[in-house]
Amino acid sequence: MAGIVSGAGGVKPAIVLDRQDNSAHIALMGKVWCAADADSAPIRPGDLLTTSATPGHCRRVTEPARAFGAVIGKALTSLSDGRGFVRVLVSPR
Repeated sequence: MAGIVSGAGGVKPAIVLDRQDNSAHIALMGKVWCAADADSAPIRPGDLLTTSATPGHCRRVTEPARAFGAVIGKALTSLSDGRGFVRVLVSPR
């Protein structure tokens, strides 16, 4: 996991370091919309997020001690259940 593909919700990347045809813009920091899966646990603002078993989606970290090195950011908006988009403060650590 490197970051979050940016561009959802009309959010444009501020700095593009590598311009190539047909490449995705990856947000390494900042605020972006991210596809999320809240089927196993609701996502609330302030929750840490990690990768989901659903390809291309994030999910709430449920075991913080096991998430070291796998956190992609912090939720800024909520998703009570199902799949949708959440605003994320990207901060991989």
